[in-house]
Amino acid sequence: MNEVYKGPSAEELEQRAQNEQYEAWMSEHPELSVASEVLIECGPMIVEFEGLISSFEATYSLDELHSIVDLTPEEAPNHPLREPAKKALIPVVDLLTKLKNKTDISTEKYEELRMEYKKLSRAVGMINNNKVDHDR
Repeated sequence: MNEVYKGPSAEELEQRAQNEQYEAWMSEHPELSVASEVLIECGPMIVEFEGLISSFEATYSLDELHSIVDLTPEEAPNHPLREPAKKALIPVVDLLTKLKNKTDISTEKYEELRMEYKKLSRAVGMINNNKVDHDR
């Protein structure tokens, strides 16, 4: 094997920096527990979440996204399919976070919705050594 390890990609380094920043902030500002009577009913948000998932799948072919395998970090912002799909995931993950932190959603239902998001996220993938990793 003549592969040379080139170290972490720019995207991985950025993710690590964000994780470190998050951990530092959380150590200084621990999450407050929300009293159950303050939590809002999750039903409407679940309907909205499922609508976002359906809209994403109707707009972006998961098979086509999975077929993107060679892409550099420099090329990624200009990719005609992957970049818009990546941006379309932002409201999905934001709503998923709200569901977890602000509603009375059950752990089981939250995990079900999280797996739906994960399916889309894996289709978009993560760039690692000029390859799109669809397994994270």
